[in-house]
Amino acid sequence: MLPHIKNSTAGVNRQDPVYQNLFEVYFTIPQAIQAQFGDVATILTEQVQSVSGLQTLDKGPETTEQKFMGTTRTYLNSKYDTTSHEISIKLALNLRNGTDSYIYNLFRAWNNLCYNKYTGVTTLKNEYCSDWFKIVVANRGGDIFREIVYKDIIMFGGIEGLDELNYDTQDLAEITVKFKSDWADDRSIGIDDQQ
Repeated sequence: MLPHIKNSTAGVNRQDPVYQNLFEVYFTIPQAIQAQFGDVATILTEQVQSVSGLQTLDKGPETTEQKFMGTTRTYLNSKYDTTSHEISIKLALNLRNGTDSYIYNLFRAWNNLCYNKYTGVTTLKNEYCSDWFKIVVANRGGDIFREIVYKDIIMFGGIEGLDELNYDTQDLAEITVKFKSDWADDRSIGIDDQQ
């Protein structure tokens, strides 16, 4: 059969593709810093440039092997090696009122909740954990077809991206922050509606 648009189910049925840039994210922040940064948390969505780490939502068990007289037998492991999720988010930075790097300041305060390197103060998980982080993915018309909610979010590993200043660049500053979640709800329209 020769290739022709009439032989393409997606083409003749006007099926839209899935775009990687049609998404939004929504944050909650730990209660311990809400009084100071609650207004900032509501606009974090505007600063997000990219999100990575979504592959853990579709993860499967790894394999294990046995040997038999020089040959290999392969099996699926009986459990996952890990069930947690690691999400990495890149954010743009802006200055509020000309001098307040409020996005950086929020994540710096969050980072210091677990262990404050300036004072040595440590806190319990209930204080450095936020309730959830949500990603919605939509089509060109704005209809959401996937919603991912990561629960009990902890920030870890510090803030990346501000390790260099350079006279030879015009690049705008961005930061990357990493989060872990032990569980997530991943609802895809179509799959979940049929179950």
